[in-house]
Amino acid sequence: MKIKAASVLDLGSNSVKLANYAINRYGTYKPYHQESVRLKLFDGMEDEILREEYVDKTVESLKLFRNIVDFENISYVISVATSAIRDAKNRDEIVQRIHREAGFDFRILSDHDEAVFSYTGALRALRIPSVLFFDIGGGSLEMVLAKNYEIKKVLSLPLGVLRLTKMFSDGPTYETTDLDRMTSHVRKILPSRDDLGMPNSDRPVLVGVGGILRALARYDQYRRGYSLSKVHNYRLGYDSLAEIYKRIHSLPVDKIASIHAIGKGRADIVKAGNLVILQLMKTLGFDSLTVSAHGLREGTLALSLQYPKKFGDESLTPSDIRDVVCARPSDPAESAGNLVHLMFSMNLMSGHERDLLSYALTEIDNLGAFRDVENVLYSVMDNDSHLSHKDQLTVALALIYSKKKNKIDPLILRFENILESSDKKLIKKISSVVSICDIFHKTSARVDAASDAPDSITLSIRPKTRIFPEMLLHQMCRRLEGTLGISLESDVHYPESGL
Repeated sequence: MKIKAASVLDLGSNSVKLANYAINRYGTYKPYHQESVRLKLFDGMEDEILREEYVDKTVESLKLFRNIVDFENISYVISVATSAIRDAKNRDEIVQRIHREAGFDFRILSDHDEAVFSYTGALRALRIPSVLFFDIGGGSLEMVLAKNYEIKKVLSLPLGVLRLTKMFSDGPTYETTDLDRMTSHVRKILPSRDDLGMPNSDRPVLVGVGGILRALARYDQYRRGYSLSKVHNYRLGYDSLAEIYKRIHSLPVDKIASIHAIGKGRADIVKAGNLVILQLMKTLGFDSLTVSAHGLREGTLALSLQYPKKFGDESLTPSDIRDVVCARPSDPAESAGNLVHLMFSMNLMSGHERDLLSYALTEIDNLGAFRDVENVLYSVMDNDSHLSHKDQLTVALALIYSKKKNKIDPLILRFENILESSDKKLIKKISSVVSICDIFHKTSARVDAASDAPDSITLSIRPKTRIFPEMLLHQMCRRLEGTLGISLESDVHYPESGL
């Protein structure tokens, strides 16, 4: 049975979250409805028992989520609980009550599974082979070291932002926090490179996830006047984080709450999160990190969809994790595959350009509902891609240029702090190929591409019907000829009458 929608619930130390995902035929998924209730379960722990009023609040929140899931008619639901429930001695009673009153079957993740599932979600969206990954949550800090997509080390440390804030603050409002003592405590617990088995010669990319990290990234973008509102695959420097820490470390909670990028929900715990990330980078020698907007929920969904039986009986293997992390969505523009491959083999495009073109072809359906440039721009940029912001923006502008050439110059000017001067030429090149591929895609035509000379390509096209836009194809071929500096001929073979 094809699953078209799924819900993932994540019950953590600071909040409980629901994300509903639409799953498309190309093997990708996108959240279309998200809810979050801040529970601060770690505050409700006494002698490792979660107090009843906190359990009550959790159950009431999950009843609301049950309402939403039922209203959306979603039958595929995955529910996971992490640090706070895992650490509670009354965890079995809690999950039984949740099942009885809200109808959700929660799986309590081990610290190892929490780290690996989160790593899977983040790296499936980024495709970076060698990383030091971290997930900073309310109760714990998870870390995963991977080399060429093989997991080498998994750690779970008691350095969650809510745990630390409670430990080093006075009173329930966390107005006064002893950051010096917190810093000393964090330094003692963080691993060294030797502890991780990561010699100085190894230079993996530092990748992080977590609500606190996303808030810090949004604040950095605000400070820099960044022209995109997008944190996924955003690069955040140590110096930027240090400057943010300098700005907020002495501010009271209400002042931090007034910073829109941070907000009221994280105002009391952002100092601890900032501090932990800074100390991690300093201890391990990283001058920047890459933010992923995907993590535990996306990893849980991907693993459960790919290996439902193994996920259910908790028998996933390291090779299963690698397969999911390395998975690639299918290409909806298969008919253009021969042309793209031939252009690459003829050195008419680089590997990087082919990567951008392949991504553009997965977004080609956006051209079918083209209303205005903002429609395409936001539709493409709203997707969380492995591409950098600059490359993803290049793809979006190439799609726009294929339909609205006169709209490109103002957009390039609008994003001049992201794009480079050479990108305009690349936008036109990708656009020229997309325009031809769009014809093949919409007509479901079969296309064979061949070359009998270094500067010549011949297309043999077989439409499914006798209705085919030959004049439009001719125009697009002339355009691509001018872009690539080659000769491009096309031969259309229509089906026999009556077929």
